Amino acid sequence: WKGSGIGQILVDKGSFLKDIDLFDNVEFGISSRDARAMAPATRKLLEHSFLALLDSGIDYRKQNVGCFISGTSIELSNVSSPDEYESRGSLAGAPAMLANRISNHLDLLGPSIPLDTACSSSLMALHLAVQSILLGDCKAAVVGGCQLNHRLMDWITYSQSSLLSQDGKCKPFDESADGFARAEACVVIVIKPLVDALKDQDHIYATILGSSINSAGSGGPPGAPVAESQADAMLVAFERAGHSPSEAAYVELHATGTAKGDPTEANWVGQRFRRANELLVGSVKGNIG
Repeated sequence: WKGSGIGQILVDKGSFLKDIDLFDNVEFGISSRDARAMAPATRKLLEHSFLALLDSGIDYRKQNVGCFISGTSIELSNVSSPDEYESRGSLAGAPAMLANRISNHLDLLGPSIPLDTACSSSLMALHLAVQSILLGDCKAAVVGGCQLNHRLMDWITYSQSSLLSQDGKCKPFDESADGFARAEACVVIVIKPLVDALKDQDHIYATILGSSINSAGSGGPPGAPVAESQADAMLVAFERAGHSPSEAAYVELHATGTAKGDPTEANWVGQRFRRANELLVGSVKGNIG
């Protein structure tokens, strides 16, 4: 299966979470039938949503708390045979349940939204959660994302699209860059208005000053980076935050380690974030895959 031919993958390296098959369904009041049918990402997101809410210290049960979640919501039937799957009519594995299962089992009464916008999914979830709080749809929100890479077809697709680094290492901004490395992770945070967090004496990890989203329209092929659209979204976010890009001391780029993506992104960042002294930049893909 390793190679550059049809149906083959270029690389046999990646970063993987351990024990993704382990799940204490009794802890969350989930039947064995539903637990077997749930996508592994849904299980991980449920566990980490509980831990994030526990860490936040907020009173969340039967409260207007939203849930904005992205994740690899493929059903188990994609990676197992029917007799192994044995769902017996359970809908727990449906992609629509990615966020709803969390809202249901943790008793969250706010909006429950699963999202999939490819690489931008988690940031899209964060933006929509912020807007939901600003509009009064919820008073706090759980925001999370989970990437699990256990479906061979996805590896084949990325390989055939020439997106994967052949040595399994992402090398942003490097002349030897030949793609990104696939990695697994699950992250969940809890957000609420700053004034409420200060009043409640919460532990504040970070403050969101502004956010923005848009689309490139027909400015490029689907999935291709379009500098003008990326810059427009960033400028609107800074405007909403009441700051100028020139005030930024560090910019985390997407920087996939590809010949087209890195220069496109780095060039517009250099133009828009121009400042008197040097600007430090980093890469999301280079750090976490």
